[in-house]
Amino acid sequence: MAYPIDSRALYIFVNTAESESFSQAAKSLHLSQPAVSRTIQSLEEELGCRLFDREGKNPSLTAIGKEFLVLAKEILAGMEKARIDIENLKREGPKKIVFSTSSLSCQYFIPQLYREFQESFPDCLFSIIPANSPLAIELVEQKKVDFALTIKPIVPFEGLAMLELFQDEVLFLVSSFHPLTRKKDISKKEIETAHYLIKNKNDTTFHIVEKAFAEQSLYPKNFIELAETGSIKEMVKMGLGIGILPGWIAKEELKKGKLLSLSLIARPIIRKWVFVYKMGRKLSLLETTFLELCKTILPKKVS
Repeated sequence: MAYPIDSRALYIFVNTAESESFSQAAKSLHLSQPAVSRTIQSLEEELGCRLFDREGKNPSLTAIGKEFLVLAKEILAGMEKARIDIENLKREGPKKIVFSTSSLSCQYFIPQLYREFQESFPDCLFSIIPANSPLAIELVEQKKVDFALTIKPIVPFEGLAMLELFQDEVLFLVSSFHPLTRKKDISKKEIETAHYLIKNKNDTTFHIVEKAFAEQSLYPKNFIELAETGSIKEMVKMGLGIGILPGWIAKEELKKGKLLSLSLIARPIIRKWVFVYKMGRKLSLLETTFLELCKTILPKKVS
């Protein structure tokens, strides 16, 4: 297993390269010349290549050494920026990030994200405005929240950056005794006259499903809106309709056969979850940390 290169070794390498002298680098770093030489030699052994040509009075960088110098400076600059950012956060005291996401996300995603986030920033708080996708994006546009964790809309928005985090699939869920489960071929009329259970017809998920139906000239009319995902699942289990839900939310019920997925259209219905913020704005350290946690944690939650 390869371990990360020691930042001290990078610092000594950069100083030696810029001064073109082991003795001068040692003097400026308050080290002995043998210590500098040993560090450079160990770094070369670790990388498996020579960084300096030692012929002549002064050491000169090899071609690889010149490339590595650029990378080393970038790494050290990034580390210094991180140190300054942390110091600024410590001086400024408690912080909070204000964002919008759906009630579903609040229930299933935010608890683990908050726990992991607190390990890095124990004094930072979350201030969350629950909202469906269109409203969450509107809140970002109006600068009422810092960002939104939401579903990518069908129609793009100008002036907003949308960083894709993960995808999930929306399924048509029914109980094992629903009449359509016994059908080998489900007719157009049966699809259009069935009763569908959904959270909100104004939400992006509904628009995505509606578009998928329309692509196959299907136009269902009977949609029952329910505020809670749990209510949709319970009504589906009772055989009272077809639930339109992401598959991961009913993973256990599908595995145990309590719920089944109907194939009503030819293609999968895929949603893209995105991190939305105002374009041109630089994300803070708190926001980039939250973003990276989303990228790491959430794909596993929905797999």
